Amino acid sequence: MRLFDAHNHLQDDRFGGGQEELIADCAAVGLSKMVVNGTRESDWPAVAALARHHNCVLPSFGLHPWFVHERSPDWLAKLKRQLDAWPGAV
Repeated sequence: MRLFDAHNHLQDDRFGGGQEELIADCAAVGLSKMVVNGTRESDWPAVAALARHHNCVLPSFGLHPWFVHERSPDWLAKLKRQLDAWPGAV
C-alpha cells in the first residue's frame, strides 16, 4: 500500500530546519508523496524549494484566510507564475 500525506506545512519555520530528517523518516515508513501547502506569498519560495529537492513533495500554493490580509497587489500574478512553473501543483 502507498501512503500519501494530503496536507502539511513542512515549509514552516517551526520545524527548525529539521525538514530533511522528517522527509527521510517519512520515506522510511513508506510515505510516497506529500502535499506541502503554502499559506502566503512569503512561503511559496520555500514550498517550491522543497518540491525542487524532493520528488515526494507536491507543492500547493495559496493564501490561508488567516494571512490573506498580507497579500500584495500583484499576488494573483505571482500565484499564476508559481502554477506555471509547477504544472503538477495544486
